[in-house]
Amino acid sequence: MILDFINTRAELGQRNRRLVLAEILFKSPIPRAKIAERVGLTPASVSRISRELLDAGLIEEGEEVALKNHRGRRFVGLRMKPSGCYVAGFALNAFRQDIVVADLTNTPLACHKIHFTDLSVPETVLAESAEQLNALIEETGIDRERLISCGIAVTGAVDPVACVLRSAPTLGWKDVEVGDIFRKRLGLPVFMENIPNAKNLAAHGFGPTKDVSNVVLINASLGIGCSLLVDGRLVRGHEFNTGLLENLLIPQEDSSALCHLDEAAGGYAVIEYLRSNGKTVESSPSSALIKIIEQAAHNEDTAVKALRRAGRALAFAISAANAFLNPETLLLSGPLVESPTYCNSVRERLTELADEQFVQDKLCVIHMSSHDAAQSLAIYQALVKGRVGSVIPNSQLEV
Repeated sequence: MILDFINTRAELGQRNRRLVLAEILFKSPIPRAKIAERVGLTPASVSRISRELLDAGLIEEGEEVALKNHRGRRFVGLRMKPSGCYVAGFALNAFRQDIVVADLTNTPLACHKIHFTDLSVPETVLAESAEQLNALIEETGIDRERLISCGIAVTGAVDPVACVLRSAPTLGWKDVEVGDIFRKRLGLPVFMENIPNAKNLAAHGFGPTKDVSNVVLINASLGIGCSLLVDGRLVRGHEFNTGLLENLLIPQEDSSALCHLDEAAGGYAVIEYLRSNGKTVESSPSSALIKIIEQAAHNEDTAVKALRRAGRALAFAISAANAFLNPETLLLSGPLVESPTYCNSVRERLTELADEQFVQDKLCVIHMSSHDAAQSLAIYQALVKGRVGSVIPNSQLEV
């Protein structure tokens, strides 16, 4: 019985510590009084916890902050200390593969693009990626004891608890134990999501939807992916397939026939349009798409038409998602949003399907890379899981 009491007290202490640290991470600079008000702890408890975090080198005192209902008074704000902790990240899809090391302020310290000519053997790709990430960590010279987690953002259907990639049609992978490979080689806790979900969490924690609970994120890459945040929680669905939209049927703009969304709105559709019009494209789909986006920026006619057609097709899917989900915000991300032609076509078609007010009020384009999402995922989940407690000496922890 006494052990149950002690364990309960310890869990409560860890929970309170995570609550305080999360407020500092997401709302900094924030004074102790504001933290107490927001999380429902006593000012004394917040002061004690913040002292633990200060002594552990996780946070630091910053500029003074004014608070409402405290006229004439200013309070010392707390913020994350850049050297307090570090995270690693890995992002993988058919478009590109990246590794990153970042600090707890979500600032990248080093980032490197990995190039694989062959993605057909997942174990080889993942083992090599983990070794290169280990090398990048060493290059940064950070204190390895303060490296707290690794975030992985990957295309496909992801089981985030087991850290297993259940299926990735664009890679040809199935039931790959991604997390296990990285855990063994890095010696770190690993957190994993598919790319749209990782981006949605990153936007919710660090980006434009911090205070928004219902969000649809569309990731426009070689294929089209989607993430649903409902009442502040991700929806994963049966076999983790929620958001895999490649087989969604939409009407073709120039006929009454239906086609799959990926065949009309994604990067593969853009590439195929150029091929069908007699244009030579690079053999690598990612290189081909980048080249086409560059050509459209220089007003090459076929490239412009391909991106316009794809953008208008995506708008139909966005309009449908808005009709049956009614989110507060619709986020649009991915390599294709780097093309103004594509984004403008999405907006123009949405204006036709809905109205200008809908586009202005709900649609938000975010320029977030997959490795940005991976590092944010590592930070977000490290707080949720309480991994940051591992860098605080036991002598400083009170329950």
